[in-house]
Order: sequence, then structure tokens, then C-alpha cells
Amino acid sequence: MIFLNNLLVYIITFGALLQLLVEVKSQITTKPDLRFAHTATLIDDKLYILGGEIPPRYSGKQPKETFLYIDVSTPFNTNEVKYTDLSNSIVPSREYAIAIKGGANNSTLFLYGGTFTNQELLYAFDAQHNAWYIPKPTGDPPVGKNFMSPIIDDNGLLYMFGGSNPVSGYVNDMFILDTIHFNWKKSSAINPPSSRDGYSAVFLPNKTIVYLGGYGPSGPNGSDPNNWLPLDEVYLYDTINSSWETKKVDGTVPAPRAAFSAVLGPDSQRVIIFGGDTNSTSKNVLYSENALYVLNLNTIQWQVPPTSGKPPSSRTFHRTLTIGKYMVVTFGDGYTRDSENDILLLDISNNDQYVWTTNFEPQSLISQSTTPQLPAPQSSHSNINKMGIAIGTLIGIICGIALTIGSFFLYKQYKNRREVIPIPGDEIINKYPEETLKERSAVVEKKSWNNFFQSKSSR
Repeated sequence: MIFLNNLLVYIITFGALLQLLVEVKSQITTKPDLRFAHTATLIDDKLYILGGEIPPRYSGKQPKETFLYIDVSTPFNTNEVKYTDLSNSIVPSREYAIAIKGGANNSTLFLYGGTFTNQELLYAFDAQHNAWYIPKPTGDPPVGKNFMSPIIDDNGLLYMFGGSNPVSGYVNDMFILDTIHFNWKKSSAINPPSSRDGYSAVFLPNKTIVYLGGYGPSGPNGSDPNNWLPLDEVYLYDTINSSWETKKVDGTVPAPRAAFSAVLGPDSQRVIIFGGDTNSTSKNVLYSENALYVLNLNTIQWQVPPTSGKPPSSRTFHRTLTIGKYMVVTFGDGYTRDSENDILLLDISNNDQYVWTTNFEPQSLISQSTTPQLPAPQSSHSNINKMGIAIGTLIGIICGIALTIGSFFLYKQYKNRREVIPIPGDEIINKYPEETLKERSAVVEKKSWNNFFQSKSSR
């Protein structure tokens, strides 16, 4: 028993150190491949980035690091972002898919749709155990769609509006996936917006989803796919009553656009949009001064927010989300690494002036101090030392296991060879010491098990 306990301790320690080694080795020391049309999902303190396509558009090339994350529990500078690569043969890499956090513990990444071949329509990633699996919801799922903006409510319901698919082209239906009880449902709401993909959407505190812009059909029978939808009206979906409403918007209305991003401001009174594709310029590319707008939800008006810091180039097919006081923009198309970083940070904590910055400070540090300080940067030797310590300990444990197993077998060999001490009055045992002892032991053991089964059957 002592031997088994010691062996169990060795195995557990071995597994823990092996996991440490894998994590150290999976840290990317160089910048990952560029990408657009990817997904970005925040679960706990990790920003997961999945899939996408390497620029330029229609290259058909997938990034080597198909699944990675950024640890946002510690400060970092966007000039030196540390990524951890989780890519493996199981990861379902694809572009123009959607990903959202949901599930019973709100710690599961659900991946749906996109462009892919020979793969499942829906995948799930358990962030607590770093494991992929294929959920099988009941009900009728939608035909595989791509280029949507996913929304999940407080009850774990994932709303998927519109999108496009190879069979029907642009669509304007609404499907709802219950990520807790695993079932599909199609909304029966009437008067939805026109068919579209490449739009943006934001979930509001009053349980309403606001939808903006996108690509839509145009020309005879919708034959022209490049129709950028205007932003002089927005569409509200009431998740409680399952109903649609259209709102006219004025103010400094942005140019029609698609493939842009939208987030809800910290005060929940503003929707902030960034970047996108447009038909207002000759090359369909927005200029930096036309990239950032704010929709005031109280006045239903668009405006250009005052900003400071160096404004970045406009991007398209990127993904954006809020983390603490920052709007975090991830990758996208329309920039080069010579002049800009893959990750952009906009401090949106002050409505009087937003600030473009390169320094990220976690919310925990911001709340602890009004003047948080970045930790001293770690040299590359720290990872090397960490690796060396782990390898040395691992070798020691392997030697310890080998020594324990060797000692065990030596002990067994010694036990089998030792002489049996004669017991007066037990002539049968003294006559056949080793053989008779084994037979007697087997008989006693058999009787004991027979008594055990008889007592169990009598109950």
C-alpha cells in the first residue's frame, strides 16, 4: 500500500511538471501570423483568438497558430504581447466563424459556422480543462452560416441573426442556441431587417440587441453581393418579447460600412464602432479619421468622439471586445506591422476624451491604485531557468520512480527466498513449508470471499 501511494504521488507530480513544460514550450517567442476574419473571445483572464485567414483577402492561407490566447491578468505593452499557442490537430480552424462564451459555468467557448470543409458545424472548448468536444443540441439547427456577430444573453442563449451560406446566400432569420440545455430554436419574430452579413451587434442592459450595418444583396434579384448597408437606421431585437423595431438615427452619420466592430461603452449609454469596409472611397477602405464613431443611445445620434494619442489605421474583418476600461482591437486587415501592432487599445473610461494607448493594465491593478506600475520586464533567461528547473525536477522524479520499482522487486525476491520458521505442533507445514503455506493462504482467501458473497446475497 505504501508503495502504491508513493507511486501515485510520483505520477501526479510527473503530470503536473509535464503540463508546466508543455505550457512553457507553447509560449510563442515570435509574433504569430497575421490574420483577419478570426474570432476573439474573453473567458476569465484569457483572450482566445481562433482561426482566420492570412492577408491579403482571398489568399486561402491559414495561420500556423490556429488557436492561441493572451493572458490579460497581467500588464502588457502592445509592442511585446506574449501569446500561448494551443493549436493541435483537434482545433477546428476556420475563417468567418463566430465564437462566444457560454455554458452552465460560463466557461465554455462555442464555435459555430464559418467557411470550412469536412468539419462539424458546432464545436465547444472547455476552458477549465483545455478540451474540445462536439455538442449535439436537439432541435433543427440552421444551415451552416458565416460572417455573423454573435450575442449571448444572461441566460446562456446565443442569438445568431442573418449571415450567409452557400445555399441561400444572404439570410435574415434568427436562430437561438441554448448553451446550457443544448437545444435549437428559431425565432418567429416578424418584420426583421433585410438579409445581411458582416454587420455588428451589441447586447444592451434592457435585454435588447442593436444591429448595425453590414453587407446585403443589391441589383436585379440581389445579384450584386457588394452592397454596403447604411447606418442612418438601426434595428432593435427585444429578446424578452421576440420582436423587431427599427430606429432612425441622425447626427454625424458614418458612411455605410460592413466588416466593422461594435462594443458597448462602460456606462452602457454608448455604442462604439471602429473600422470596416465601405463604398464611400475608391478602394473601399476607410481612412483613420472616419474609423471611430459613437452612437449615443439616449439621443439616438451619431458623433465623432474626441480622442488623444496616435490614431491607428482603420481595419476591417477584425474582432473587438471590451476588457476593463479598454476597447481591445485584435488583428484584422488594413495595416502593416512596420507601423502598427496587432493589438490596439483604446481607453474608453472617460467619455470626454478617449485615449489610444499601448499599455494595458488589468482591472484589478487599476482598482488597487490610481497610479499602477508595470512590473519589471522579464528577460529571456527567466523562461530558460524555468525550463531548466522543471526538466531537472522531472529527471529526479523519473529516477525516484525507477528506484522505488527496483526496490519493490528486490524486496519481493528476498521474501520468496527466505526460509519459513518452524512452528512446533504444525508438522504438515514444516514438511512442505513454502508450497503448503501458499495453498493454505489460497484456501483461506477463497473462504473469505465466499463468506463475503454469501453475506451480500443474504441482504
